[in-house]
Amino acid sequence: MEKQENAQAKLKKEIGLIGLTSLAVGGMIGSGIFSLPAVMASVTGPSLILGVFLTGILVAVLALPYAELGSAFPITGGVYSLPRLALGDFAGYIMGWGYALGAITGTAAILDVFVTYLNFYVPGLATGMTLTWVGVVLSVVFLWLLTVLNIVGVKWGGLYAIITTLGKLIPLIAFGMIGFLFINTSNFANPFPFGFGAIGLAMSLGFFSFIGFEAVVIPSTEVRNPQRTIPISILLTVGIVTAVYIFISYVFTGMINWGALGFHVGDWASVGGLSSPLANVAVAAGLPVLAIIATIGAIISTAGAGGDWVLLQGRLPFAMAADNLFFKTLGSVSPKFRTPARSLIFASVITMIFQVLIWNFPSVALISSITTLIPYAGAALALPVLRRIKPDATRPVKIPFAMAFAALGFVFSTVFVYWASWPWTIVGAVIMFIGAALFFWFKRTGVFAELKKAPWIWVYLIGLVVISYVGDPFFTYQNFLPVGPMGLILFPYDVIVLAIFALLMFVWAYKSAVKTKA
Repeated sequence: MEKQENAQAKLKKEIGLIGLTSLAVGGMIGSGIFSLPAVMASVTGPSLILGVFLTGILVAVLALPYAELGSAFPITGGVYSLPRLALGDFAGYIMGWGYALGAITGTAAILDVFVTYLNFYVPGLATGMTLTWVGVVLSVVFLWLLTVLNIVGVKWGGLYAIITTLGKLIPLIAFGMIGFLFINTSNFANPFPFGFGAIGLAMSLGFFSFIGFEAVVIPSTEVRNPQRTIPISILLTVGIVTAVYIFISYVFTGMINWGALGFHVGDWASVGGLSSPLANVAVAAGLPVLAIIATIGAIISTAGAGGDWVLLQGRLPFAMAADNLFFKTLGSVSPKFRTPARSLIFASVITMIFQVLIWNFPSVALISSITTLIPYAGAALALPVLRRIKPDATRPVKIPFAMAFAALGFVFSTVFVYWASWPWTIVGAVIMFIGAALFFWFKRTGVFAELKKAPWIWVYLIGLVVISYVGDPFFTYQNFLPVGPMGLILFPYDVIVLAIFALLMFVWAYKSAVKTKA
C-alpha cells in the first residue's frame, strides 16, 4: 500500500465538484440513452420506462456504499482499491480486473455508437447497430485522439468532460421538450407485450447506460476536498441521470410512428434495429430538425463519454500496478504531464482490440455490464466489512442500515448478472477466471494465503453460470453456443433462487473477510 500512496502523491488535485460530477454524468450519459431505449423496447415494449425507473432505484442502492467508502477512503482506483482494502489482494484484484474490462469494453461500445450516429450523415459507417470496417477504423482513430488528450493532463480531461456534458444535456432536453408535444398515447396501450418477466432482460441491457456513477471514486486522489466532494457528486450524478433517462425514454416511446418507420403497429422487435433511434423516430414523426438536434447531441454525447471513459479506464491498471498486482511499468506517472500515461496507453490498446474484434453494440454492452456488476457486488460487501475492521476511520458520510443496504446491493448485482442472459454469463465468468490466472502470475508469493481470504468467489462465479444454465430460456440474447438455458427454473422462481444464493454468498464472504482481518 505504501508504494501506491507514493505513486498517488505525484498526481495533481485538479478536479472539483463540478468537474467530478460532469465526469460521472458525462460517462453515464453517453451511448446508452441514444441507443439502448430502442434495444430495451425491442425486448420489453413500452414497459422499458418502468425498467429504466427500476434500474435507477437499483443504481441508487449500489451508489450509497460508494458515498461512504469514497469519502472515508479516497484512494485512486476505488472500484478496485476499496474491495481490496476490505477483502484482500485476491478479491480486490478480481473486482479490479472485472471492472477494468467492463470499462474498456464500455469505451469500445460508446465509440461504436459515436460512429453509428455519424452514419446518419455519412452513410457506410454502420448497418443498424453493427459497424462496417470503415466505421471501425474511424472509431479507433477517435480513441487515440482522446487518449492523447488525457495523457496531456487530467485538467484537460476534466474540462473536456464539463464542456461535452453541457453539450449533450442541452440537445437531450430540447429533444425531450419538443418531442413531448408529439406523443402518441396509443403506443402505451399494451405495456407488457413480451410479458412482465421481459423487464429483467431489458434492465440488464439498460444497465449499461447507468454504468459510471462509481467513476466518482476512481480518480479520488486527484479530487479537491474528496471527503465532501465525493458523496455530494455521487448523489447529484444518480439523480440527474435517472431523471434524464426516464424523460427521454418516455418521449422516444411515445413518438414512434410505426407506418413512417416501415414497421407494423406494435412490432417492438424491429425497433431494436434502428441505427440512430432518436433521430430515426424524429424523422418518422415529421420533425427533421429534431433529428438533427438528436444526432448532434448523440455525437457530442458519445464523444464526451468516450473521453471520460478513456480517462477513467487508465486509472485501474495504474492502481493495480502500483500494488505490484499488474505490469510494473504501468504504475508510473509521467514526469512531464503528471498523469498515468503508460496505463492510459495500455488500456486504449486493449480497447482497440475489442473495437476490432466485436463490431456489434448490444453484445459489447452486455459483456461490460456483467464484468462491472460483479465489482459492484464487491463494493457493496466492502461497506460492512470496513465498518467492522476499520471502525476508527473518519467517515464524513455514514450510511444508515449499512448491512441491509450492502446485502440488498449484493443481491441486486447478482440478479442483474443473471438477467444479462445466457451465454454472456459464461463469457463474464471466463473473463473473471482469466483474471484469477493473472493474479497467480503477478502475485507469485503468498498466493494461497490470499486465496483463503476469499474462497467464496469461486463458488459465486460457478454458481451464477449454473443458475443461468438451468434458468428461464427467456434470458438468452444472441446465443452463439449450441445449447441454451434448460428452463428448469422459470421466472419468478429463478429470481427467488438467485436471491437466496446471493444472500448465502454474502454471509460467507462477510464472515471470511472479517475472520481473516481479525
